[in-house]
Amino acid sequence: MGFTKRDPIVLFVDDEPAVLSSLRRCFRNEPCTVFTAASPREAFAWLEQAPIDLVVADERMPEMTGTDLLREIRRRSPKTSRALLTGYPGDALIRQGLEAGADTFLYKPWDDETLRRTVRRVLAEGPPAEMPLRLKPDSRVDLGGESGT
Repeated sequence: MGFTKRDPIVLFVDDEPAVLSSLRRCFRNEPCTVFTAASPREAFAWLEQAPIDLVVADERMPEMTGTDLLREIRRRSPKTSRALLTGYPGDALIRQGLEAGADTFLYKPWDDETLRRTVRRVLAEGPPAEMPLRLKPDSRVDLGGESGT
């Protein structure tokens, strides 16, 4: 039996339909399959149905924060890469995101090419490390150049 290579699957989670539509449009010509979920509940359903390679979650959603969603995804599917999408970056959120297992941070509003390049990089790096990052309260965080526009 031969191994069949498949395109990576990216799941975008955001409670705003216009954002999900923009993300689908941004990735329509990329070599990946894009799923969208308007809530964490929908995201968990996709996670049970398909081998999701990357989840990109908005931080501010009514049902659950993106950091809480990524933490639960790490528990349920540790080999799934995780990214946090936010319009409100700050030290506290970055710390929470890293501790929840975020592999990178993406910012609203985004530049389409930067977003695609960052998603490609995360997918190329493969599954995340199993252990979450633990930061000391006074530690500084370097985002490695992943900045918004």
